[in-house]
Amino acid sequence: MRLAPFVTSLALVVSLAPLAGQQPAPTVAPPAQPTDISLVLTQEGGRRIALAVPTATAPASDVVRRDLVEPFHATLTGDLGISPWFVLADTALHPKGFRPPATREEGDAWVASGAQFLLDTQIQSEGTAVVVSAQLIDLRTLRPILAKKYSAAGVPIRRVAHVIANDVVRQFTGRPGPFLTRIAFASDRDGGRTKELYVMDYDGQNQRRVTFHRSLSIAPDWSYDGDKIAYQSFVGGPPGLYWFSLATGTRNRIPVTTDLNSAPSFSPDGKTVAYAGSVKGNPEIFVVGLDGSNPRRLTNSSAIDSSPRFSPNGREIAFTSNRQGTPQIYLMDLEGANVRKLTLTGNWSDEPAFSPDGGRLAYACRNEGDFQICVLDLTTGRTVQISNGPGANENPSWSPDGTRIAWELQRGRSTQIVSAGIDGSGFKVLTSAGNNGYPVWQRTTE
Repeated sequence: MRLAPFVTSLALVVSLAPLAGQQPAPTVAPPAQPTDISLVLTQEGGRRIALAVPTATAPASDVVRRDLVEPFHATLTGDLGISPWFVLADTALHPKGFRPPATREEGDAWVASGAQFLLDTQIQSEGTAVVVSAQLIDLRTLRPILAKKYSAAGVPIRRVAHVIANDVVRQFTGRPGPFLTRIAFASDRDGGRTKELYVMDYDGQNQRRVTFHRSLSIAPDWSYDGDKIAYQSFVGGPPGLYWFSLATGTRNRIPVTTDLNSAPSFSPDGKTVAYAGSVKGNPEIFVVGLDGSNPRRLTNSSAIDSSPRFSPNGREIAFTSNRQGTPQIYLMDLEGANVRKLTLTGNWSDEPAFSPDGGRLAYACRNEGDFQICVLDLTTGRTVQISNGPGANENPSWSPDGTRIAWELQRGRSTQIVSAGIDGSGFKVLTSAGNNGYPVWQRTTE
C-alpha cells in the first residue's frame, strides 16, 4: 500500500460540506463479486443480533490512526451499539487476526467471542482517494452477505461510518437506520436573551447555527422533504410564524391574522402548517398555507387549544386542550370534526408527536412531580413511560425510522437535548453548550 497518496488525501477526507445543506454521501462501489443475501428478521424488544465490530485495519501511521481509524471506529460502534437490532460482542474477546475468517476454526474463534456476524472493515488508499472496504460476514457460513467499497474523498470519515451502519441495518431490516439524519433545535448559547435555531447530526455531532435573528426563535418543525424548517420567532415584534429553506437559506414569514402564534407543524405534503393562534385572547388551532393562503380555523371553544401536530397520513391532527379539565391530548380530523380524547391518565399531557408509521404517540406526561416522556400505542391504548430519573422531560420527537426519541431534559438550571430508544435504552446526551430545547428530528432517513 502506498502511504504517500493516502496521507495526502486526509485533507479531503476531513473537509466539511456546506453547513446549510446535506453533506454528500460517499461513493459506493458495487461488491467485487456476487454475494448470497440472507436476512435475519427481528423486532424491537426481541433478541438482538450479536455483531463483532473490530477496529478497521489501516496503514501503520499515527496520523491515519488519529484522523481516520479512531473516529471511524468510534462512530461505527456508536451507531450500531445504540441500535435496537444489535448487541456488540466484547472487544476483549475478539480473536487476534482471522480477518476475514478463512476456515471453520477461525470462524469458531469469532463465534466464541459471542458474535453471530463479523463486520470487517479496512481503510486504504486507491490512487489519490481514501477507500473504506466493508464485509459483513455470516459466521455460520463464513460467507459475506454484504461487501462494498466506500470512497471517502471529500467526505468526513464519520459520515462514511454512518453510511456503513445504515447499510448494515438495512441488510437485516430492509430499511436504513437514523444515522444520516439530523435534529433541529433552539439554543441560547449565543448569549443575551436570544435563542437561535441550530441543526446537528443525530448523535449530537456537527452542531451549526442556521438562523441569525438576534431574537427569540423556537419551536422548529421539519418538512417531510428534509429541506424546510418552520418555526416561531419574535423577530420584528410579536410572535410570528416563519419558514426557511436549508438549500437556499431564504427566510419567509407566514402571514396570519391571529395573535400569539406558536407551534407550527408541517403537513406531510409541505404546503400548509397547523399552528396555535389567539383569537381575542383565546388560543385555537388553525391551518394555513405557507404563503398565508386558505386559512382555516379548526377548533372553536373557550378552552386553551395548543401544540398541534399533523399525523403522518395528513388526515388528522393531534393537539392539547384543557376542554375537559386538565390538559390532555385530543385527535381531530383535518376538517376539525370527530374530536376524541386520546390520553386518559395523569393530570397533564402535552406536546404530542406521532411515530413515523402513525401507530404511536409520544408526549410529555405528568401525574406527580416532573414531566416525563410517555408513548401511547394508538391501537391498544397501552401507555409506557420511557424517561427516568430527576428532571423535567418535554418536547419529544421521533427518529424517522421509529427506533429512537429525542427530547429536552431540564435538570436544575441546565436544559439539554437527549435521546433514547423507545424502550428507554441507549440514553445519550446530545448537547452541552448553553441551554437547548425544542428538538425536532428530520423525517427523511437519507
